[in-house]
Amino acid sequence: MDSKSLGKKIKMYRAKCGLVQEACAERIGITPRYLADIERGAKVPKLETFITILNVLSASADDVLQDSLVAGYEAKSNELLKMLDSLDVTRRKQAMDIFKCVIISLQEH
Repeated sequence: MDSKSLGKKIKMYRAKCGLVQEACAERIGITPRYLADIERGAKVPKLETFITILNVLSASADDVLQDSLVAGYEAKSNELLKMLDSLDVTRRKQAMDIFKCVIISLQEH
């Protein structure tokens, strides 16, 4: 498991919610120190604590764990598709052309 990635995602969601570590830890029912350790990747929470963290932060498990799961590429793909959808038609085509070139280059090596 990529604990540093997990911690970064949890920290990102906490910031997105506008919570400081102390307030967030209180809502989760853990110490601020333990939350800081999780966010740094020094500790991995137990499943029950992890679920509480996700619920407090309204976070998706597949997003938070995408760098640790084999199927995580699906969440990343969906994120890329959302980013593509935000572009105008011309820029979307440019991005798709670049992406296609990168894939072809990677297949050749």
